Amino acid sequence: MYSNYLPSTLPQNWVLAEIDQENEYIEFLGFDEELLVSIMAQPAENPQEPYFLCLSQLKGIVGRYDFESLDWPEWHPDAESAVLSAIKLMEWINQNYQDIDPVSQALYISLGTEEQLPILQKYYEEELFINEYRGENLVFKNARLLSGSTSYSESAIQSISHFAKCYKLPIREIKGGLLCNEQFELIEDIRDELATRLKTQYA
Repeated sequence: MYSNYLPSTLPQNWVLAEIDQENEYIEFLGFDEELLVSIMAQPAENPQEPYFLCLSQLKGIVGRYDFESLDWPEWHPDAESAVLSAIKLMEWINQNYQDIDPVSQALYISLGTEEQLPILQKYYEEELFINEYRGENLVFKNARLLSGSTSYSESAIQSISHFAKCYKLPIREIKGGLLCNEQFELIEDIRDELATRLKTQYA
């Protein structure tokens, strides 16, 4: 069924990983198994459009792109339209892959500059280390999810905000807020959000 609608060659960077005609399932892997595009028939959930197209991230501990913002159609009326949509999605990813955040197996958050290490060590009772980031020596620590937080960035904002509050530091002296992976490639810059939180906190 699905095989009837596949092109002679898939988009670059993508391979056919599995096709199960009996269970009406097909999956494609892309970029050295970093991303998965799959289609599964689920008529019980949506009889009018029973073919469900899904995109999944297989590597990394944080989301690398907000694919939900694409508003890509997930449900399709037949296998042909689902496969065509999957191919277009793979092509779109190929065109926009450079804008997807790097894979992250570990996350680090910058807390401040090297000159601030003594005061940071007084507050953070865990291992801190210095790493050069774009020509500046910054203090980093492992990023962790705090209780009640839904993201690493929110946890980092909470942690740095509490640190600033404890030491009554002016906003201009808060130099942390870069979330990086283990290669110190930038995952997210939360400095603006942090400044907004601090302004509210100090109001």
